[in-house]
Amino acid sequence: MTIRFTSLFLLVFGFSFTNANAQLGGRASYQFLNVPVNARVAGLGGINISQPGIDINLMTQNPATLSDSLRNYLSINYLPYLADIKATMVNYAFNAGKTGTWGVGMRYFDYGTFSGADLAGNSTGDFKSKEYVFTVAKSHTINHFTLGASLNLAFSQIGTYNSAALLTDVGGIFKHPEKDWAIGLVIKNVGVPLKKYVSGETVDLPTDVQLGTSFKPEHMPVRLSLTAHHLHKWDIVYDDPNQKGKVDLNGNVIKEKVSFGSKLLTHFAVGAEFLMSKNFQLRAGYNFLRRKELKEESKSGGAGLSLGGMVRIKYFEFGYTRSFYYIGTGTNHFTLTTDFNRIFKKRI
Repeated sequence: MTIRFTSLFLLVFGFSFTNANAQLGGRASYQFLNVPVNARVAGLGGINISQPGIDINLMTQNPATLSDSLRNYLSINYLPYLADIKATMVNYAFNAGKTGTWGVGMRYFDYGTFSGADLAGNSTGDFKSKEYVFTVAKSHTINHFTLGASLNLAFSQIGTYNSAALLTDVGGIFKHPEKDWAIGLVIKNVGVPLKKYVSGETVDLPTDVQLGTSFKPEHMPVRLSLTAHHLHKWDIVYDDPNQKGKVDLNGNVIKEKVSFGSKLLTHFAVGAEFLMSKNFQLRAGYNFLRRKELKEESKSGGAGLSLGGMVRIKYFEFGYTRSFYYIGTGTNHFTLTTDFNRIFKKRI
């Protein structure tokens, strides 16, 4: 079993590297796959692939976080996103006999109802838009290393136009045998389009290569995380067309040069989890790319910052995070998780 799983992992991992060429921002399809719906992930900067602990939702960040200790855990996440978009995510882990623990999940984004019109401006009626993905994940532990992979079947609908894609995430985690320290590596959203909106169009998938680490200093009630993303593409700084810049003698705009430090920082998200007790935690995170893209010239409005927490009451764990995007605007992330093993007092 170990040899077979390792061989499959290396095969998919190698394939991922050869296909990690997707675009950022609005230039790639299925961007909803990168939106942090879960309260814990959102509270740690929106990206986290190395955070230890029993959390079924982390399999959507790195399938290698899936473990046998997550059997019969169920988590429901809700995100009232920007522009009245509603997002829901449900994840569950179960025991499949000899094959061990599997994780399954679903993410659903409802963009609402829109008014349609033709080129002349005549009404063509209302239409709906939505996107969703089904996930199946599996992991395997070899000593202090855990390898994981997931298959994601994604669908997108805009009125009468539909598209679909099959994507995979592959990742690994190393956990130090003595210290509370973990390192994670994952390649996300590598795959192929199954159906296009329009025949013959080019479809770019939101592929991402991420490397992260989490560490809890001894005798300190805090766990720190640092995650680097888009390692396959150096310059990911957004060019703001509304930014005021200098002009030369001919009236041409002189493009502002972005420093090495700014380009480097946009690849990172940081997070801190304050372990107040077993049943109560506080979280804070910062996403440098989000701040760079969404802050205004005069004020940042807290863009890139996220604050949240978790409280555990009997069989249920409640999580909440407030993520700040720009002045006066943010998102609220809600998570409810339960362990059926504790509810029914036995392994199911």
